[in-house]
Amino acid sequence: MKPVAVAPRQLVFASGGRWFAVPSALVQEVAVWEELTRLPGAPQHVLGVFPLRGEMYPVIDPGLLLGHRAEPGHRVVALRLPTGTLALTAGQLGGMSEMDGLPEPADERPLSACFRGPVPLQAHPEVLLIDTAALFAYLSRDSG
Repeated sequence: MKPVAVAPRQLVFASGGRWFAVPSALVQEVAVWEELTRLPGAPQHVLGVFPLRGEMYPVIDPGLLLGHRAEPGHRVVALRLPTGTLALTAGQLGGMSEMDGLPEPADERPLSACFRGPVPLQAHPEVLLIDTAALFAYLSRDSG
């Protein structure tokens, strides 16, 4: 019997009025930060860092990164990547969905490799899929 390929599950969430999705296997937890340590000279989309279970998580507002409005809440989707940790602001959770891979980037700009789509997921017609490895690389280059 041939093994059945299982599509990766995506956690769908809203930030700054846009819907995003990340692979659920990378989600450590959905958390609320009480206080952030600001990082002098950090770009506007890097809100600061906060501790979670003994590790520091940089908090990134994906809406601000894309030039949209800021997410006013304190909820984040905390991700554990092979390269480090990252927390993305999340005002609203939209559930889990299945996705068979990432669409191709819209163009050659580095940020286009990080946010793919939009695609319809759940009840949301326009969800941007986040390539977490590309986003981490982009943010590391941005802060270096």
